[in-house]
Amino acid sequence: MKLPRIRIGRTGACILFVCVFFFIYVLQLANWQLINGNLYLQEAMSNRTDAVEISAARGEILDRDGNVLAGNHTVYEVIYNALYMDDSQRNSTILEVTDLLEERGESWRDLLPIELDEEGNYRFKEDGSEEDDEVGDLKTFLNLADYATADDCMEELSKRYHYQGHSKEDTRTVASVRYCMTSENFSIYEPFVIASGVSPETVGVFGEYQDRWQGIETRVSVERYYPDGTIAPHIIGYTWTIDDKTYEEMEKNGRIYDSEKNVAGYKPDEKIGSVGAEAAFEEDLRGTRGLRAVFTDENGDVVTTAIKEQPEQGHTVRLTLDSNMQRVTNRSLEQNIKANKNTGLKGDDRAHDCRAGAAVAIDLEDFGVLACSSYPSYDENLYLTDSDYRTAALMDEDQSLFCRALNGVYAPGSVFKPMVAIAGLQEGVMSDGDGLYDCDGPGLVGVFEYHDLKLHCTDKHGWANLYEAIAGSCNCYFAKLGLDLGIKRLDAYANYFGLGSLTGVELSESVGNMTSPQSYQQIHSERGDEWTDGNTAQAAIGQADNWFTTMQLAAYTATIANNGVRMKAHFLEEVTDYSRQDLVRRYEPEVLYDAMLSPEALGVVRQAMIQTSLTGTARRVFSDYPVAVACKTGTAQTSGLDWEDGGTEENISFIAYAPAEDPKIAVAVVLEHGRSGSYAMNVAKDMLDYYFGFYTWDKEGNKFDQEGNQVDDEGKIIKTKEELDKAKASPSPTPTEGPEGGDNKGTGETEPTPTPAPKRGSDIPDHIFTGGSVPADNPEEGSSPEPAPTPALDTPYYTGGAAPTPSPSPAPDGSGEDGDGSGDNGDGSGDSS
Repeated sequence: MKLPRIRIGRTGACILFVCVFFFIYVLQLANWQLINGNLYLQEAMSNRTDAVEISAARGEILDRDGNVLAGNHTVYEVIYNALYMDDSQRNSTILEVTDLLEERGESWRDLLPIELDEEGNYRFKEDGSEEDDEVGDLKTFLNLADYATADDCMEELSKRYHYQGHSKEDTRTVASVRYCMTSENFSIYEPFVIASGVSPETVGVFGEYQDRWQGIETRVSVERYYPDGTIAPHIIGYTWTIDDKTYEEMEKNGRIYDSEKNVAGYKPDEKIGSVGAEAAFEEDLRGTRGLRAVFTDENGDVVTTAIKEQPEQGHTVRLTLDSNMQRVTNRSLEQNIKANKNTGLKGDDRAHDCRAGAAVAIDLEDFGVLACSSYPSYDENLYLTDSDYRTAALMDEDQSLFCRALNGVYAPGSVFKPMVAIAGLQEGVMSDGDGLYDCDGPGLVGVFEYHDLKLHCTDKHGWANLYEAIAGSCNCYFAKLGLDLGIKRLDAYANYFGLGSLTGVELSESVGNMTSPQSYQQIHSERGDEWTDGNTAQAAIGQADNWFTTMQLAAYTATIANNGVRMKAHFLEEVTDYSRQDLVRRYEPEVLYDAMLSPEALGVVRQAMIQTSLTGTARRVFSDYPVAVACKTGTAQTSGLDWEDGGTEENISFIAYAPAEDPKIAVAVVLEHGRSGSYAMNVAKDMLDYYFGFYTWDKEGNKFDQEGNQVDDEGKIIKTKEELDKAKASPSPTPTEGPEGGDNKGTGETEPTPTPAPKRGSDIPDHIFTGGSVPADNPEEGSSPEPAPTPALDTPYYTGGAAPTPSPSPAPDGSGEDGDGSGDNGDGSGDSS
């Protein structure tokens, strides 16, 4: 049936038009009067509207269990707000405010590089030379010559700020605050912080003067803080004011703050992640600014303000690090390095004076980094707040700011041999029962001779098979195997296992070097050396120009344990919103390479690594360990440092995974200039003890067995649990008490039990939004203090139920890798320099 056509006609069309127009008008009227009525009212009352930013809180960094590694805490500040300032009273207000602060024992921000000497005369705080940046900046600001004196500067400052004819002390105070205000672009958009970190009592006193000092306010802000500045400063990193170079690059890329076009952009004085996770995850951690509209009348007085855009807090980043395991690793690394160093060695033996090292643990489930420790280290809280400490750290000859675990590259020594063995088996060059070379010689150790090359072994192994060669770390066997394989195949398999390749961690890392004819010629171009078979033999025993990071060694070990499948190592576990309620993204495991190795080849080498812990070079530490450990020891001789008495050096390396039959964790340890492999093994043992729950540690470093008895480093009981309980119950408890509580795995540091972090983050009131920034193009290369906090290296750093009763760590006795006093490469073999 055909529907009849409806005719509206002119009258109907007019009525419809009026209805639509009226409906739109009603909607707009509602917007004017109900939704944004206050905003439009103030615009009507004012002659000008300006936008002022509202900062957003920076996200927190957590460990895998939710413990705060980098957070925010509240601070009270005294600020000068230009919105409500009486300009005619500015100088007198500054003087009165600073006087009150000093009377109450509070410090105010005094950045003027001029002071009064004992006689009351002006002088520069430094030498006043061109090299003094602060003094130079002041003279440039005042348009004065380089030879201008402190008196010249103060005279110009007093003229500029209209404060002449007053005492020198008062003049200097006013000039200092005004100069700082000018330097920081003080305006209605940028309140000036006169003092930060004042006490609540001082805040109360300032409340009594609010009617007297126009523009002077107190506010609650937030600051970045690190609950334990020593736990992982190289990994956590810190924030720092953006440097000029980074700011200029961001300006070119249009990433600078603009209240209309780019609210999320950077301001020159803002802080961003400078190094570590703070830099690597800057995009996640930074918040997004909001905007507040400021309405002023024809006189410039503020009528009112209104929020235009709410700020958004930064995201919370959860890392794979286990903070308790990190503490155990830090402590063990430090103790064993100091024990290795304090030997009283003289002359040539001074080269065995251990000074530094690194240790890494990787979770075999997805190659997440459980612990990543470098020694020496530093306290990032002191580094950020104490200029003397910062200067000392920057000048430290042992480079405590340098992350050895990720950027220190070392000759691996014999820990390289399992890979060579896998290559030999996979390529059919040999079988596990073959004796490739008669490890014998006229002296105490075997000698490998090939043309002009002569390599010494650690012992006399005779016609050793593969199991014996790995367990005994026979240089002769692997030098011959390396020659049979050739350097091309050695290079290929090293690449399969990620040696000389980036591991994929989110932080800055060194790529290292797997030696080859090409790289050899580049490195030794000045000498004009040509690649020889001798270099191939050296490479096969982990010498030559093989330089790898501790992180690479850990990932390489994990790859062996993971059946030859190399995965991307990572620090990121997940990213959530600031409240930790909503997941933003979770790390997805990534396979970097699968070498498709035969199970037979892997099985043979893995069994040989188990034999190393039972009867080989690691037997003293792991022969009776509660779980089966597959491991390899290593000693790499390197070029000598410029010791006063001469000498050569050796780096000690150790790799392991456990349990051997069902691997869960892989570890790698490197000690620079180590004297005994036992020290590196002890570090690895402590890491495994923690992981498997054989021992626990409290935060003071006291060690406890599974029964709760306090034990020494060798596992011997110092105090029984009953004695500890009795002491704890007494009115005067002893400083050391038994473990209580525990982590969620029943392992780790248990006294005291970590306090869960608040869900919103460290005591930040709901109404506080501070921080927030935009990252550099390469976050890890973001801004840093001047001079740079991480010293650059001109040359590679190659100084080369219930668990069973755990075994104690043996005391190191100076023995080498095979336990008989000899190093892995004997009396000088394998020196690649």
